[in-house]
Amino acid sequence: MKISIIIFCHNERDNIDSVIQSTQKTAGLISNDYEIIVVNDGSTDGTAEKIRQHSGIKVITHPVNSGIGMAIRSGYNAATKEFVCAIPGDGQFDVNELKQVQPFAINSFYSFYRPKTNYNPYRQFLTNANRFFNSTLLGISLKDVNWIKVYRKDQLQFVDYKLKSSIVESEICAKLIKAGCTPIQLPSVYHQRLSGQSQGGKWKTLRKTLLEMRALYTEVSKFKKHL
Repeated sequence: MKISIIIFCHNERDNIDSVIQSTQKTAGLISNDYEIIVVNDGSTDGTAEKIRQHSGIKVITHPVNSGIGMAIRSGYNAATKEFVCAIPGDGQFDVNELKQVQPFAINSFYSFYRPKTNYNPYRQFLTNANRFFNSTLLGISLKDVNWIKVYRKDQLQFVDYKLKSSIVESEICAKLIKAGCTPIQLPSVYHQRLSGQSQGGKWKTLRKTLLEMRALYTEVSKFKKHL
């Protein structure tokens, strides 16, 4: 299984070492042909110095923080292997869960979901609103569109994603499902952060997402391709 694993991070100085190390170990167990791409999204806390201590990885550096969506896009664009997966550099996803993934054809993709998130009421409200929008207006029948996915590289090229915020994952999934793909959904444990703060619920991130909601609906509505 030839796989590109992307680690995207912003100010994860105290977490990035263990995430890179565990990813390297797991990647070596599930594949004899892999690459690890670390996207440093404008970190200012010493994350870059931590990343430079590791060998055998590709590094993409954003000079300023551009947000989760742009970090994911940079990783997807740089990936060269047949299968592609993006994970956060905060350690909340156990990369060992990727051992469950088996090679798959173009008419399916893997989608991990979190039965429990331990979100505060504000983050839970945003999650529920996003889930309602996705299911009602986009037809995304996924338990957790905002968690870890494994795609084929040719699927990413096929959907020709346009959005730049974190809802680019909603765009990709909606287009794939609309084209006839069936998601393979697997439960995933959502681990507590050991250090730092999540970027997902911040107003800067939320504002960028809200501004793209209309663009998301328009982009998915006009997508007419079939596998």
